[in-house]
Amino acid sequence: MERESKIKVYPFYFLIPALVIYTVLFIIPSFIGFGFSLTNWNSMGSAMKFIGLDNFKEIFISNKTYMLFILNTLIFAVVTTIMKNIVGLLLALFFNEGLKTKQLLRTVFFLPVALSPLIIGLIFVSILNPVTGLLNSTLRVIGVGILEQQWLVDPKTAMLSVIGVEVWRLAGFNMAIYLAGLQMIPKSFYESASIDGAGVWRKFINITFPYLLPAITINMILNLIQGLKVFDLIYVLTKGGPGNTTGVLNTAVFEEFSSGRYGMGTAVGVVIFLLTSLTAYSALKLMRRGEAEVL
Repeated sequence: MERESKIKVYPFYFLIPALVIYTVLFIIPSFIGFGFSLTNWNSMGSAMKFIGLDNFKEIFISNKTYMLFILNTLIFAVVTTIMKNIVGLLLALFFNEGLKTKQLLRTVFFLPVALSPLIIGLIFVSILNPVTGLLNSTLRVIGVGILEQQWLVDPKTAMLSVIGVEVWRLAGFNMAIYLAGLQMIPKSFYESASIDGAGVWRKFINITFPYLLPAITINMILNLIQGLKVFDLIYVLTKGGPGNTTGVLNTAVFEEFSSGRYGMGTAVGVVIFLLTSLTAYSALKLMRRGEAEVL
């Protein structure tokens, strides 16, 4: 009996190093950060003191700019998540067919995932330049110069441009996840459906979609987290402008720390953490419920 209990407990010993590292590098800093968010910690030389929830009151009540940042963050996360999944799924369905060049094309579409967001941002700053950029130059050459825009400067197009770049950057990642899911579906299912007279749409609804639900869940969660935590791409493209139209919570963190308001910057970081955790958990529960209903 004692030997059996030791055998059951033994595997948990291997978890101890990971738990210690996780506690030291994540749990403890998280509590310390939350503590700092309740202070007026700054670089002005004044003594740090406890101010309670004043920083959070400024974020949610007194400073309307922060509410704009929260709204922009949610819009960016939700829209990019939907678009990346749609584009990634369409690419996966296309490249899952027996194309001779499918391996090369998969690599080409996945390549942006391997590039740094900073590099991609710099590339698209050049492409979207209103005067010398490739996009406007191409529009002029093909005779539709009327469609030219100041893509990253005009408040009407700045957020759409940033969203477009983000979708281009990570659609290949979603494609790879969906391809892995598609290749797990037995071909015999489609053959049986064809014998029964099922068309392409019916096959997708009754076979492909249910089997891809785990992949959809993974992509949804990862994309939402990525969207809520975005910073580097937006900062390189627009620095949160023009007029805060592309400003997100992480650009606010950068601005607060740059201005020496460390307590406020930490408070915004806490909001990002809570928003990300709540959104990811809610999305996971909804997706799991959807999987259960479909399957």
